[in-house]
Amino acid sequence: MSQQRTNAKWAIGLVAIVATMGLLAEGEAEDQQRDVLVYCEGVVVFEVEKLRGVPLDQRVGHRDWDDSIDVAEQCPGMRPAAPALPQSDYQLVQF
Repeated sequence: MSQQRTNAKWAIGLVAIVATMGLLAEGEAEDQQRDVLVYCEGVVVFEVEKLRGVPLDQRVGHRDWDDSIDVAEQCPGMRPAAPALPQSDYQLVQF
């Protein structure tokens, strides 16, 4: 085999490896995002039950134990709710 053909095979193999790694990395980012949401769900459930007065041994979920996740920023359920609308802003609907 000529040197040029050998180099072409190596180049094709390298491109295939790089493309495969790119596809795997894309799926990994989605998995990481899903893992963060599952973690956030556990923290939110634990905090809500704590506010409701559920005894510690009967709570579902878990405490915020992972320092690498900023719960206030990354967990949608932990953000403060918007202020309530005054009664004058509600429109009554009659059927």
